[in-house]
Amino acid sequence: LRFGRLLLDERARRVLVDETDVSLTGKEFDILDALLAEPGETVSREDIFSRVWDEHWYGPRKVLDVHIASLRRKLGDPALIETVYGRGFRVVGP
Repeated sequence: LRFGRLLLDERARRVLVDETDVSLTGKEFDILDALLAEPGETVSREDIFSRVWDEHWYGPRKVLDVHIASLRRKLGDPALIETVYGRGFRVVGP
């Protein structure tokens, strides 16, 4: 999947920004994959949890916010992932 300067290779589980490898954890990769499946569209927190975490997981829901903050930092552009208050997250234009 290509989105602006970002390339996500699902088969190799690699992410590149400007042709440079970005090291992501498995959860970070899966979250980014979920967001890039519908670029520009808001993906609800519930949809992300159902795709990335086991449905029987009962940990704190803030774990998603921690992973999103880490993704923003690692991708080098905090504005790339936008929080949609009360709804979820979306990737926004390059």
